[in-house]
Amino acid sequence: MNFEKNKTNSQCDNQDNQFSIYCGAVIKKIRKESGITGTELAKKLNISQQQMSRYERGINKISVDTLFNLSIALNVPYEKVIKNALLEMEKSNCDDESMLKKLIMASNTVHFY
Repeated sequence: MNFEKNKTNSQCDNQDNQFSIYCGAVIKKIRKESGITGTELAKKLNISQQQMSRYERGINKISVDTLFNLSIALNVPYEKVIKNALLEMEKSNCDDESMLKKLIMASNTVHFY
């Protein structure tokens, strides 16, 4: 999954929501690979299609509970979503390398059983 250059730079500008931006992109990619529409996924979660779109575009923050429910609805392990989001952050062109390194280092200490 590659982000357009100007899109990535704008993601770096919004550090409060940065992890949700990458989680949303990962969720969207997994959803499309699974052949599920945004509307179908929204129905599984009992949310509006507009809300699902906001999550995928990183406009609204994704709570841990919502992220967990998304992983169940998409039938993918929760840790896969987290790890893929962190990998995308690592690959990004974001200038704030120290913040990204802290997040990536933290992910290496998290283990799911």
